[in-house]
Amino acid sequence: MRKKIYIFIALAVGLSSCGFLDKEPDNRTSITTLDQVKKLLATAYSTADFAWVCEFSSDNIVDNNSEDGSWTRYNLSVHKGQVEDEVFAWEPAVSASSSDGDSPVSIWSRAYKAIAVANHALEAMDAIEAKDSTVDCSEARAEAYLARAYNHFVLANVFCMAYRDSALSSLDKGVPYMTVPEKVVYSNAERGTLTELYDKIEKDLLKGLEHVSDNYDQPKYHFNKQAAYAFATRFYLYKRDYDKVIQYATMALGANPMGCMRTEYWSKSYSTQEQLLFAYSNTQSPSNFLLTATYSTFYRSLNGRYACNRQASRASIYGQGPTWQGYTFHPCYQKVQGLYLRGSQDYGLFYVHTGEYFEYTDKVAGIGYVHNVNPTFTAEETLLCRAEAYIMKSDYAHALADLKIWDDSRKVGTTENLPTLTESLIENFYRSNPVDHGTVVNRATALHCTDMCPSWTIDSKQLLWLNCVLHFRRLETIHQGLRWFDIKRYGIEIRHKQGLAPEKILSWNDPHRAIEIPSTVIEAGMEPNLRGSSVTDDAVVFTGSCVAEEE
Repeated sequence: MRKKIYIFIALAVGLSSCGFLDKEPDNRTSITTLDQVKKLLATAYSTADFAWVCEFSSDNIVDNNSEDGSWTRYNLSVHKGQVEDEVFAWEPAVSASSSDGDSPVSIWSRAYKAIAVANHALEAMDAIEAKDSTVDCSEARAEAYLARAYNHFVLANVFCMAYRDSALSSLDKGVPYMTVPEKVVYSNAERGTLTELYDKIEKDLLKGLEHVSDNYDQPKYHFNKQAAYAFATRFYLYKRDYDKVIQYATMALGANPMGCMRTEYWSKSYSTQEQLLFAYSNTQSPSNFLLTATYSTFYRSLNGRYACNRQASRASIYGQGPTWQGYTFHPCYQKVQGLYLRGSQDYGLFYVHTGEYFEYTDKVAGIGYVHNVNPTFTAEETLLCRAEAYIMKSDYAHALADLKIWDDSRKVGTTENLPTLTESLIENFYRSNPVDHGTVVNRATALHCTDMCPSWTIDSKQLLWLNCVLHFRRLETIHQGLRWFDIKRYGIEIRHKQGLAPEKILSWNDPHRAIEIPSTVIEAGMEPNLRGSSVTDDAVVFTGSCVAEEE
């Protein structure tokens, strides 16, 4: 049965005509030159942000209005309204607003809008080359293929179950893969299977890699070579093709990965959030491979009812690690003054690395747009992808070398005498089961690899090392949403305690791991997955010590 999909279509800003209300609906500006195509492709990157949905679904967020084990609870409000309760409860976000850049409906519609831009660009390039064979559109075509592949990849990992293998994922729903420009608001499209979706993503990815270039005025805002190789690295990690992960990560990182790390950032102190934010998303940073600008108020949701607090913070930014045992958090955060709180430390902490840029449309009225510049692909995350691939190949020497680069890069500028990361430090730390606030914590979190795919087996040593790389990834990508994808692909079971309701456990195969597609799409006939205050005004730097008190 063919279904209908709700897709919003728009051409690039600057190419569409003004006064569109008195023109025919399909009276679009013609794209007749390669320069126009390149301008069009600047809008082939979604302006929606999946971080909020994914972080609230993950174990990086807790409900401060639930009791913490000692019957301490609060009566805090939410920023976005009822939709925050829905997403944290792993329920369909029926209260989500289409105007909210963080909502599932925005993730869906703006991804397909970006895909439509890529498709219009590809169609225009076919016509341009047919008219003039001397015009070489190969580089622009590569960007269009990469943008189309990446937007579908985001949709796959938000709205579908995790990829398992070709056979098993053929049993799971995909999302429609759009390869032709849409001329109408509603069109016939099938969801297909997750295997088909991944196959099509890979096909576009490989086409894009053939002619990807750095030939942009602002390369960090486009799929340049390093960004494309980093995308290929993440794609093949999720697909578990580890040789290709290593191949493309090495192409992205070059012969000196430490030179790509954010060492300069960690070596300085920043007195304000704005300084910290601008330094992290700096286009000159060798760590930032691809930056994308979105509309997001995600940071305004932190430190209210839902926040990175209690066990979520103690397992991430406010916790220990193999080379910073004896500290309540990594000393690098104290050096850059990177941990912030809002209202009270009891409500939780947040780390400013993808915070707000406010664009005023009326400074007198104090209104405008909230932007979030995301480090979509970075050297650090790409390095940790490669380390994970080495672990899966039982190549611990190379895995340790990559993990050590990541660990050493965060020690730059600290005055603490932290040890060098070693094999024994990794295995002893993640083998230990400390008591945290009266609860025994198993640092070697269970990974349901074989449950997800019978041929996917890991031994006891791999389990310890994988917990290390997943811990480092959790720190590296905090507040970016990638932790949720790691939870999905490893079948990590997590718990959410909401208000006074009983604690809920998200099992490794729970269908709620696929965020429900928007209600507008379901109403149009698409098969569902299931069923049946501003940052700059009130946030202050956290000044607590990273040295743990003796018990």
